[in-house]
Order: sequence, then structure tokens, then C-alpha cells
Amino acid sequence: MFFRGPDEWRELTQRILAGDPGSENEFARYFYPHILVMAAGRLRDQEAAREITHEVLLGVLQALREGRLREPVKLPAFVAGTARNLINQHIQQQIRLRNLDALGLNEAAGSGRPSGEPETEVEDEERKSIVRAALQMLRPVEQRILFLTLTKGLNPREIALKMDMKPANIRNRKSRALKAVQRKVQKMIRKERLGHL
Repeated sequence: MFFRGPDEWRELTQRILAGDPGSENEFARYFYPHILVMAAGRLRDQEAAREITHEVLLGVLQALREGRLREPVKLPAFVAGTARNLINQHIQQQIRLRNLDALGLNEAAGSGRPSGEPETEVEDEERKSIVRAALQMLRPVEQRILFLTLTKGLNPREIALKMDMKPANIRNRKSRALKAVQRKVQKMIRKERLGHL
């Protein structure tokens, strides 16, 4: 995917380190399409892929300007590794946001307020407190599964390795636990609202 002679990579990184703006343009023109294809293939979202591509280019250029690439001949591998890391971080963040949405923890979800309208800090803390209370009602193993899912962004296969369980078992427990928490959160919110009437 990335091919150029080692001498050319060395020369390009030296010019970038020396502050030659033409070399930075050359770097961006060469790597942009490769990173974009990699990101679009993994994310299936053109806008996110473009954003990630720009982040990768800026991050690598910054590292090159500061002389942090010790082996310039490994520039393509460094670019590919940086792209993989940022793509994986984006995917994990999206998984965490979906899971938080499912629990009514993201943005104004579950607040009965139109999207985009700010929530007071007190209301936000109350909602989080309700979710924490609902989570504590779960069995310890289910709490751990949700903790690893929501905070670490791990998938069922990764959690199964950590907990010495089968991925299918993790998926089933996670699904049941999320539904149980949703029901408990909705019930507690209804009770709290009735108490304020």
C-alpha cells in the first residue's frame, strides 16, 4: 500500500524536520488518499474518515517536525500505525456513546428536554445518580460487563477473554443487563417526577 525507497523516506523526513513547507505538502498529497481509504473502509462514514485522515496527517507531521521518528525509513509504518490507533479510538468512542445512549446517559437523553437544550448541573447529577443506583442493583458479573463495555469500549470477545467466559454468554448478559438498567432507570425517573408534582 505504501511504497517508496528508504532513501526517499529519509530525505523527506529530513526536509520536514528542517521546516521545508514543500515537503509537508508532498507528504500530505502522498499519504492522504491511502489514509482516507483505510479510514473509510473501517468507519463506513466519509465525513468521519476525512476528519480522521486530517488528524493523522497533522499528528504525524507534528511528530516529524519534532524529530520523534527515530527511523525515517519506517515512515509508512508510522503513518499506518497512527491511522490504525486513531480509527480504533474513534470506533471505541462511538461504541461508548451508543452504550451511553442506551442507558440515557448521553446528552439530554431521558431528560424530557428537546435535544440541544442545556440541562442544569443538578439535573445531570440527579440522572447520573439514578443510573448509578440502577447499576448497583445488578449482579457483580453484570456490573463488570457493563463497566468494561461503557468505560473501556471493549467488545464481547475482549470481555470474554478478560472474564474467562464465552463471547455469546457475555453478549446475552450484556443485553439483559442493559435492558434491566433501562427499565430501572425509567421506573426511578417516573417515581422522581411524580414526587415533584
